[in-house]
Amino acid sequence: MPLDLVRARLVPQLAEARVNRVTLTGGEPFMHEDLVEVATAFHQVGMGVGVCTNATIVTDEQIAAFTEMDAHMNVSLDGFSADSHGVFRGRPEGFEETVETVKRFARAGILQGLLCTPNNLAEDQEYAELCAFAKEQGARYVLMNPLGEMGRGAAKGAQKLRRPDDHMRQIQQLTMPFEGEDLELVHIRFPNEDKPLAGCEAGTIIYVFTKGEVTVCPYLVFAARTRVSQHPDTDFIVGNVWTDDDIAARLDAYRFHERWKVGDNPTCGGCSLSGGCGKGCPAAVVASGQRIGAVDSELCPVVPRQSRVLPVVGVS
Repeated sequence: MPLDLVRARLVPQLAEARVNRVTLTGGEPFMHEDLVEVATAFHQVGMGVGVCTNATIVTDEQIAAFTEMDAHMNVSLDGFSADSHGVFRGRPEGFEETVETVKRFARAGILQGLLCTPNNLAEDQEYAELCAFAKEQGARYVLMNPLGEMGRGAAKGAQKLRRPDDHMRQIQQLTMPFEGEDLELVHIRFPNEDKPLAGCEAGTIIYVFTKGEVTVCPYLVFAARTRVSQHPDTDFIVGNVWTDDDIAARLDAYRFHERWKVGDNPTCGGCSLSGGCGKGCPAAVVASGQRIGAVDSELCPVVPRQSRVLPVVGVS
């Protein structure tokens, strides 16, 4: 995103839409030559700023600038060795670089969390080591999200690299002991045996693509762009920040849960868990080739499971 357009169009329109926090992601945001200036533009209008990064090309000067604006760093760490995280990310030497930069963020007081995609290149025990490292460095949370079959996950070969369900259960058991007041463990779309599902937050956390499209949920757009989708991506895109001047009004008018009825099917309607169930993720439903309203069958504990999960993303 060009800096002049960020200042002239993106920041004012997001401010009008009552956005109070922005997370910068990519690609790798530190490859943007004006990253600090982009972050400063948001900071100057009172928005909190976070960055999702692989933490391999960060300079001390950039760390000082982000510390000055009280930004928060979220670092991708997908295993705890060069043979897992490094190979998964395409550069074995990148593991040591990432670990060292996490420590630098921690010393500066701007480390927020570690973002992890469990994969078949790592041993299960590595995820316990990763959580121990997060706790040692003062991270607030570790977010773990399985590899998916759409978006960037598909490009990496989801089926080959995805951890089987029994390993995901083992990873959850190995990492939960690190949960405490000083570290939150977030296991997204791990195997579910008997719990009601969470609800959908579409419209609460919006996403702006580099080309300007504004969506109420990036997962819904990624899902709509899979081959099996019955929804066009335009069902979930409210406008374009570079060409439309009324993004705030469009977001206010969209009203996802009035437009689409999540869990609107006989199974959910007749389920004993229905009253306390949020009906799961409509993006997962779309990615499975169903219309919104169908059962989130991957995680629903009362129907036969399908195997389809979502990738980790942030706000661009």
